[in-house]
Amino acid sequence: MKEIKPFEWLIHALVIVLGLLLLNYPAFDLTFGVFNSGDGSLLWPSVLGTAFNLILFYGIAFYLIPITLKRGTGIFSIRLIVLFSFVSTVEVLIDSTFYRSSGNSIDSGIWSELVVMVLFTHVLVVIVAFAYRFSKDWFANERTKRKINEHQLRSELDVLKSQINPHFLFNALNNLYSMSLQAGDEKTAEGISVLSEMMRYVFDKTGEDKVALQEEVQYISDYIYLQQLRFNKQVKVQFDHPETVSSFYIAPMLLIPFVENAFKYGVSNHAKTTIDIRIAFEEGHFVFEVKNQKAERTETIPSSGVGLSNVKKRLNLIYNDKHSLSVNESDDLFRVRLVILNSL
Repeated sequence: MKEIKPFEWLIHALVIVLGLLLLNYPAFDLTFGVFNSGDGSLLWPSVLGTAFNLILFYGIAFYLIPITLKRGTGIFSIRLIVLFSFVSTVEVLIDSTFYRSSGNSIDSGIWSELVVMVLFTHVLVVIVAFAYRFSKDWFANERTKRKINEHQLRSELDVLKSQINPHFLFNALNNLYSMSLQAGDEKTAEGISVLSEMMRYVFDKTGEDKVALQEEVQYISDYIYLQQLRFNKQVKVQFDHPETVSSFYIAPMLLIPFVENAFKYGVSNHAKTTIDIRIAFEEGHFVFEVKNQKAERTETIPSSGVGLSNVKKRLNLIYNDKHSLSVNESDDLFRVRLVILNSL
């Protein structure tokens, strides 16, 4: 019974009490087998009958099924039949006692009606017990799977972070930055400074559940800046985004793989290409779109290592049914549209 939380106990109790009140409300004048709520004869049979139903329900859901799952199905059927027969027999005998206490005699027809009433009720209880137990286990397994997936994704990000010693990296970047300034190469110095900030963001923020949208936008802007330094005028990038959105937070490093993918497949060695990136809020929903022309390349563009399949897993874990992701591809165009519902 430790599997039932206090809130669940409260729900169970409310359902039982409400059911008994409705069943015995005189104005409804309900007839259940040989008993009637209008004359009050249904009260005690329903109360004790509920007690037997609970013994059957909890006995199956929290004793027979768990034991069967642990030890095998060997004698499950025998145990179920014994429990069902015992509870049903005792309840029939008690109901017959209540019926006689009102001055009634019992013939074969009354016995049949009592037995049918009890068996019908208990069969329903057995069905409900199985449905409750297996649905409870299914939801528990889903929660466990989700936690395992979340742990796996966090471990993957931690591995990416641990591949480089952050202190060594930042010291090296600072030295390169100082050397570039001394040599008068301000463009290289600026690139090193931007890269340093990007790496600091990766090490500092990937362990957090959510970050401000402005921080993620800045990271994307820095990434675009470095890529444009590399490709010069070979690629044109249009990045549209809100200037300030203080109330919206997003999972870190969630958007950058889509941008990396656009540069990976949308930059040509021979022709100028265009990449369009848009962040907006439409009717309270967060919208992120990336559109790039498809191009052939002979060299590989390094990425963060967080691929699109990993992003899809994170989206399903973090936003579940509160997001939609569409990927459309034609002969010369690749487009991604991510919508996070009810963002504002």
